Amino acid sequence: MRYQSLLIENFRGIANLEITDMKRVNLLVGRNNCGKTSVLEAVFLLSGMSNPQLPANIHNFRDLLLTSDEEFSFMFINLDFAVPISISGTIDDRKRDLSITPLYVDYRPQQPEKSKQMQGIGKRDEITASTSFARLVEGINLAFRNHQNQKFQGQISLKESKTSFMGNYKEDLLCLYLNPKTIMVQIDKQMEGLLVQKKLDTVISVLKDIEPKVADIRMGAGGMIYVDIGIDKLVPVNIMGDGMRRILAMMAAIAAMKNGVLLVDEIENGLHYASLSVMWKAIFTACKEYNVQLITTTHSYECIEAFSKVYEMIEPDGDDIRLYRIDREEDKHKAFVYTPQVLKAGIEKEFEVR
Repeated sequence: MRYQSLLIENFRGIANLEITDMKRVNLLVGRNNCGKTSVLEAVFLLSGMSNPQLPANIHNFRDLLLTSDEEFSFMFINLDFAVPISISGTIDDRKRDLSITPLYVDYRPQQPEKSKQMQGIGKRDEITASTSFARLVEGINLAFRNHQNQKFQGQISLKESKTSFMGNYKEDLLCLYLNPKTIMVQIDKQMEGLLVQKKLDTVISVLKDIEPKVADIRMGAGGMIYVDIGIDKLVPVNIMGDGMRRILAMMAAIAAMKNGVLLVDEIENGLHYASLSVMWKAIFTACKEYNVQLITTTHSYECIEAFSKVYEMIEPDGDDIRLYRIDREEDKHKAFVYTPQVLKAGIEKEFEVR
C-alpha cells in the first residue's frame, strides 16, 4: 500500500500543505521549523486512524510527555482548539481522512443550597453576578472516514486515563515511525523475524559493503545481535560502529513493514557521509524487494546528493523517488516537487535544493 497524495490543514504549525505525486521513496527537505517532522506525524496519525493513542505517542517521540488534556493544544495551529485539524490522503486510489477536535466538558459553578441563598441575600461575597460557564478540555476526538465513506470515531482522555473507539474497523495499513532516538528500539524483534523467515541474505549483503568480512548474523540471549566476521568468536554488532547498527536497523524495519509504510525522521543521523551511499543503496533495494513506501526527512546536502546519485546508478531511467522541498513564508507552506531528472540537474548546476 502506498500514499499518492497528502493534504494537511491546521496541524502543528501547518495551516495548509498539499503533497502530490508521491512515490516509493520520498525525501522531505527544507529549513529548520518548516514542518518536515510534522508531515511525518500527520502521516502516522492518518495511517493509524483506529488507534486513539497515537496523538499521545507523537508527543512522546518529541520527548514531550503530556500531563493534561489542555496540552493537546500543541497539535493545533496557534494552539487554538477552535480550529479543527484535518488530514487526508490517497492510498492506492482510495481516499481516507481524519478530523481532530477537542472534547469539551461544560463546567458550571455549584450554586449554594436554597436556605443558604436566603441567608446570604445582601452579602456581596456570597452572590455571583456571572451567568457564564467554563468549557474545559478533557481529551480529543478523532473522527475518520475510509475509502468506502464509512465513518468511525475514537477518543483519548488523559484525565480519564483511557481511550475508546466506536465502530467495527480494523486497520489494514502497516506503518512504523522511527526517529534518531527510537530507531534501535525494536531491532532485536525485527531481526529475529528475518532470521525465522530465512531472509537475512539481503541484510548480510548490505553489511558487506561496510565491512567486507561479514559472513553471517546470529541472535543471542537477551536480543543481542552478533556478527560473524571470520574470527574465533562472534562480535556484538554494538561494538561495530553506530553507522552499521543504524543501517541494520533500517533494513530490519523495512522488512518488518512489508507492503506498508515506513516513516523515518532525520535519516542521516549518526551516519558518516561516506556511509550515505551504502545506506541509500540498501534502502532502494529493500523497499523494492519488500514493497515498502519510505517517507523520510534530512537536513544534509550530502544525504540529498547520495540519494540522487545512487538512484541514478541503480535505476538510470527510473521514476520511483521524489524529493520535496518544503518552503514556509510566514504561515504559508508549499511543497516543491523534484523528480529524479530535475533533482540531478539541480545538483549538477549547484542549485540550493534544501
